[in-house]
Amino acid sequence: MRIDKDPVISGPAASVRIAPRSDHPAYRPDIDGLRALAVLSVVAFHAFPDLIAGGFVGVDIFFVISGFLISSIIMQGLAQGTFSFGTFYARRIRRIFPALVLVLAACSLFGWFALFPDEFKQLGKHMLGGAGFVSNVVLFNEVGYFDTAAATKPLLHLWSLGIEEQFYIAWPVLLLLAWKWRLNLLAVSAVLTLLSFVLNVAGLAHWPNATFYLPAGRVWELWIGATLAAFLLKPPAPGAAPLPRALLAWSGLGLIALALVLVTKDASFPGWPALLPTCGAAFLIAAGPGAWPNRVLLSNRVMVWFGLISYPLYLWHWPLLSFAQIVESGLPRPAIRAAAVLLAIALAWLTYRLLERPLRRVSHARWPVALLVALMLAVAAGGAYVWRNAGLPLRPGIVENQHNNKALVLVEDADNAAACKLRYGFTTLYQYCLLDKVHAPPTVALIGDSHGYHVVAGLTRHYREQGDNLLFLGTRHPFWGLPAADDEYQKATQPMLELALATPSIKTVLISTAVKLHSGWPALTDAMRETFKRFTEAGKHVIFMNDIAWLDFDPRACIKRAGVISSNTKVPCAVARATFDKAGAEHDAMLAEVLREFPTVELFSPAMQLCDRQFCWGMKDGRLMYRDTNHLSYDGDLFIGTAFSAWQRAQHPQAAEKPLK
Repeated sequence: MRIDKDPVISGPAASVRIAPRSDHPAYRPDIDGLRALAVLSVVAFHAFPDLIAGGFVGVDIFFVISGFLISSIIMQGLAQGTFSFGTFYARRIRRIFPALVLVLAACSLFGWFALFPDEFKQLGKHMLGGAGFVSNVVLFNEVGYFDTAAATKPLLHLWSLGIEEQFYIAWPVLLLLAWKWRLNLLAVSAVLTLLSFVLNVAGLAHWPNATFYLPAGRVWELWIGATLAAFLLKPPAPGAAPLPRALLAWSGLGLIALALVLVTKDASFPGWPALLPTCGAAFLIAAGPGAWPNRVLLSNRVMVWFGLISYPLYLWHWPLLSFAQIVESGLPRPAIRAAAVLLAIALAWLTYRLLERPLRRVSHARWPVALLVALMLAVAAGGAYVWRNAGLPLRPGIVENQHNNKALVLVEDADNAAACKLRYGFTTLYQYCLLDKVHAPPTVALIGDSHGYHVVAGLTRHYREQGDNLLFLGTRHPFWGLPAADDEYQKATQPMLELALATPSIKTVLISTAVKLHSGWPALTDAMRETFKRFTEAGKHVIFMNDIAWLDFDPRACIKRAGVISSNTKVPCAVARATFDKAGAEHDAMLAEVLREFPTVELFSPAMQLCDRQFCWGMKDGRLMYRDTNHLSYDGDLFIGTAFSAWQRAQHPQAAEKPLK
């Protein structure tokens, strides 16, 4: 679609004619320097987070730059009657697709050789999201209790690209409508900026993840750039004072410096703090290329060079750092992180020099756009294939560790959970249950948090052998009367406890939790006493399951990765028994004191089934017992179930039990 109108930049209330010229803004080396400041801040933060606490705000600087440049292109095109959606999006494809396709393909290749199936499956999903420019939505939907750590998501950084691309889709349409209706584009941009900023501040308190990842709470940062573009494209009124360019430039640098120092990853962000980098970037752009900081600091050759490679550098740096984290099963040594950054810079320069620049030289041909779209679709299809096929577990080099690779994956019977929730009328995310025989009354209740869930399979198998029906009730801290405040999981815990107490068919109650007793939280000890008291007075047999040892390493480190020479395999796959005993000493002493008051409450210790005198083992008989640092794998779950059965036979030899199959 092409627009042919008189070259005016706003509606009739503020119509200003401008001389015909290109609809592409004049090149400004200082903006490339600002890009360099943004990308180097982000890279430094990701590689050495203690070096620049607020380096992640570089993304917000990018948003302002993008909003300014894109809006300048569209507004000038509308004013000159030369704007075309086809030309606009062809330019975006030429700019964004080449480096992105290359990085996604490279990540896929590395994943094929080095990633375990669950890691490769996640990468496939994120490749699909990245190729479709919806990474921010995908990542938002992944946020939750069982979510993978951010550092092990090699395409995590594409969330910002998703927001930008969604802006590029919607904003030209809005500008075109505003232009056709002869609205003042400066006023339109300013109002939209304000509305989005209000959503950002209001949403942060109630929906922090949505505010961070979704466009509604972030697009104001791009609209700041758009508002600035509309302002600068409108010639000043006769007699108006010139902009204080030096003051704007120094103020902009100061605001960005404050953001880099004062805004930390623990801050509620974006919110009000995001005004520091965004306003700082806007001030520097508004100051123009002639202001001393822009001319000398931002336009020097080194900064401009980094600005030119800023986009491929942003794309390359995070996958390299993330893959290093995955391979090393933890934060890599500083030398490895530094090497990853240097490699990212080299790859970014090669991408710019050998891929991006040559494609720009054929900007009037149509075939590059068609080819890039086809390649992006191929990448998306490849990602979807990997995702839908569980990370391709039969790849060479993966098959030999297939069983332990499966141990790393959370196992859930989603159909059983849905049926159980339906039976008990659970309708929210915070209410969770499993019931072995859904249509039969439960006779045993397992109550607990994720450290109750990770023993549910083994205990279900044990009690099924005894003719019992185990009900698992998912909670936060599974004790009576603890204040919930704003914790929705703790609010749902009390009704779970009351359900187990009020169900006559439930004769045995097991409690398993990660929370530890300590002198600094006396209310927890009192709540445990109250819980034991209520259940025992109701005539129920209570068994408290002590916690397992927490590993100080990722159990993935116990499995050798194929194709990665530098991978360090953890030998032995264990933590020192003395470390475990020391960590649990206070809890064990306080628990023993509570149990003396309740002689009928039994104590079972899963940790003792995995520990000997020297070590607490993460792997036994070649099978991985853990899926992360503090949760049992499915094999570990069944192992504890078998040990529990043997313990029960020893505790109650008179009870006739069938041997476990």
